[in-house]
Amino acid sequence: MNEKIHIETPETAIDTSGPEGPPLQGGVIERRGVPSGAPENMETNRRGVPSGAPEKPEDTGKLAELETALTEAKQSLTARAGDCDRLKAALDDAVSAYRKLAVSSSPLYSDDIISGSSVEEIDASIKKVNGLVKKMRSSLEAELKDLTIPAGAPERSAPDFSGLSPREKIKQGLEKK
Repeated sequence: MNEKIHIETPETAIDTSGPEGPPLQGGVIERRGVPSGAPENMETNRRGVPSGAPEKPEDTGKLAELETALTEAKQSLTARAGDCDRLKAALDDAVSAYRKLAVSSSPLYSDDIISGSSVEEIDASIKKVNGLVKKMRSSLEAELKDLTIPAGAPERSAPDFSGLSPREKIKQGLEKK
């Protein structure tokens, strides 16, 4: 069984074959990136430097600077997130007020017709309603043009008694007096 299994990650490499090739019982773990003589349990960072290794004094100052900058950036981000929330609430209030103003500006608009969660959506809704009103108006005007109503009152004529029986004619004549 001369099969070699090789698994690598950025920080470690595991080799299950022995130093001369044939596998040892249980395999051998070879850690790459760790200097020889380093303890087996020592981790390495991305640059291959053991994490427990003593740092240089200038690295400590840079690290403190970077940690301070990171803390300031996190605080700034938190403050900006709060500002963003306040601005979003103010925008929602302004859009709501704009919608109420648009609905109250014309009797053609109602709460259920004008919709939208932004100024652009409300404007689009208003344009849609105005387009529908124009279509309805032109349709009604076309219907009125086809409808002809004679000017003035109809001529007055005497009632027609020709279809009445003699008795009904007498009764009608007596009622007029």
